[in-house]
Amino acid sequence: MNTIDLTQLNPEQKKAVCTTNKPVLLLAGAGSGKTRVITYRIAYLISKGVDPKSILALTFTNKAAKEMAERVRHLLKGKTKGITVTTFHSLCVRILRKYIHLLGYQRDFVIFDTTNQQATIKTIYEDEGLDPKVYNPKAVYYEIMKVKGEGKGPEQFLDQKLDPFAQTTGFIFKEYNKTLKGCNAVDFEDILFLTFKLIKRFPDELATLKIQYEYIMVDEYQDTNRVQYKLVMYLAAHYQKICVVGDDDQSIYGWRGADIRNIHDFKKDFPETETIKLEQNYRSTNTILSAANAVIANNENRMAKDLWTEGNKGEKIDWIVENTPKEELTEVVSRMRAYKYSRGVLWSEFAFLYRSNFQSRAIEEQLRNDGIPYQLIGGTKFFDRKEIQDCIAYMRFFHNLKDEVSLLRVINYPRRDLGKNTIMALTKTRIERNLSLFEMMEQADNIESLKARAKKSIQSFVNLVYSYQKRIIEEPFWEVFKDFFTQIDMKGEIEKQEKNEKLRENKVTNYYEFLNTLYLYGDRRKGEGSSANLIDFLDYVSLFTDSDKHDETVDQVSLFTVHSAKGLEFNYVAIVGMNEGQFPNQRSLDESHQTGDYNAEEERRLFYVALTRAKKVLTLSMSKTRMLYGELKYNMPSRFIEEIDQSLLRSPDFIESDPLEAERERMSARGRFFDKFK
Repeated sequence: MNTIDLTQLNPEQKKAVCTTNKPVLLLAGAGSGKTRVITYRIAYLISKGVDPKSILALTFTNKAAKEMAERVRHLLKGKTKGITVTTFHSLCVRILRKYIHLLGYQRDFVIFDTTNQQATIKTIYEDEGLDPKVYNPKAVYYEIMKVKGEGKGPEQFLDQKLDPFAQTTGFIFKEYNKTLKGCNAVDFEDILFLTFKLIKRFPDELATLKIQYEYIMVDEYQDTNRVQYKLVMYLAAHYQKICVVGDDDQSIYGWRGADIRNIHDFKKDFPETETIKLEQNYRSTNTILSAANAVIANNENRMAKDLWTEGNKGEKIDWIVENTPKEELTEVVSRMRAYKYSRGVLWSEFAFLYRSNFQSRAIEEQLRNDGIPYQLIGGTKFFDRKEIQDCIAYMRFFHNLKDEVSLLRVINYPRRDLGKNTIMALTKTRIERNLSLFEMMEQADNIESLKARAKKSIQSFVNLVYSYQKRIIEEPFWEVFKDFFTQIDMKGEIEKQEKNEKLRENKVTNYYEFLNTLYLYGDRRKGEGSSANLIDFLDYVSLFTDSDKHDETVDQVSLFTVHSAKGLEFNYVAIVGMNEGQFPNQRSLDESHQTGDYNAEEERRLFYVALTRAKKVLTLSMSKTRMLYGELKYNMPSRFIEEIDQSLLRSPDFIESDPLEAERERMSARGRFFDKFK
């Protein structure tokens, strides 16, 4: 058995690694080496003779799980067989593949992504004659997903008898669930929701799960929602040898269901808990940490910790204030260019962070104009692009002929004379005969209302499906689909549909990249000694996240929303748009005033996360004015800037003619702060 060298760990890290027989709450500040602790803890357990099969490490992204597994493999010199290092969703998919038949699904279910989910809701609107202008489909979708994340169903809305929006949402929720089940499909929230439903309804059948993992580690525990929390409680209840790692100061996903109570109440859930704080930071300069500590100290609802470093003091934080957003970005990019060429560093060491997605357009434009290479993370994901979604829809349908959402997407793409009237006739008759849409297509010759030409086109499509379904069973799926997409001339259809030359070229490039992804996936799985089948690939696509897309090997500036940048670090970071109402976000401030909740505190946590992405040089910037809905608006600096010790900032000189003089008189407190920069 390998002996693990713990001399590389600081005292608190070592304590966290070696405390294994009781619940542990590891409060790990930004850049404090939490991944190192988790991996050393796993290796330490195995070095002490613990069966690898009894160890479970859960995280949130495929990228984090892969990195963790590779580090453990390195520490144990490759002897890691049997350890489960995975994401919540991947673990639950494994459980569902084994037990979902108990809930009336087939084990070969498919996972609907956001595009398919919203298409399903759109179909319900059309079938039920609902007006999307009265009840916004996207708003309904997000409400449904939020409630699912809390482990609740349609009754959460239907019980609100006097609320028309809630009643309509509850009805759509029921129909949505019914449609998914009819397609033998689950959505992203269902993966967790249905797993917990299985545990509650079939405790005897799933009893082995409760004793399968003796040692459990959960990363980013502050980001768990209530369903994930309940799953963790269930899995850890028997042995209680659980270590949760997190930082309530970095809890920034409340809007998608993350519940900060999970980490705050951990000691109540496990009274024998030992709390260990990791406060030594190995990432940022002392100046950056001083700013971050000062800002986050203003949150009342937090578990106190104070980051420190043995590293150097570092440079002052650049604080850039310009008249317009254009001038702001020009100055920030100019500083970036100066740092790059004076210090001989790579563009990949730079990152732009911003509060909201809309801000990326102006940054992209500035970088393009200056000839600086960049990659945008958090925009449209590769697998969400239309040309890729069309390919994936074919793959989902070939895997599951009941998947009517995917079938309706591709039934006439590329065009094959199956227009709206034909599809309406098929749909009407299949409802009357209680058949799936494809089953109805197989019997299309018996539909009198269909013309001979339509019947011929339907039969041709059915024969195409038959021939390739047979090949998928016998041949590598990536080779079959490469041939299939060539036969139906997917590339030609993309070129025909897109009139813009530049966009057409990009879409064809994306299509070829998708074919390459298919091949590389199969090749990688073979290299790992496992088979690569179609359902595994579809799961991989459905569980793909923004952070999986970030390529650290290319020499490009990275552009992120702060939410997308969590878990990453860069030597040079610029946080732009640091004006009140933009960061913090005005909507969050308004909601905080209306409801008395902690949205403002979450905004501050978000800024804390942004600050602590920077390792060496941090730039903050704002513009004094901006155009909003066609009107010139004057900006105030973000309240977060005021919370930073001004001695840490390399401040600008304001221009002599200050257009905010009158505003400062009316808002004296803010005005006094603004005066610091005169």
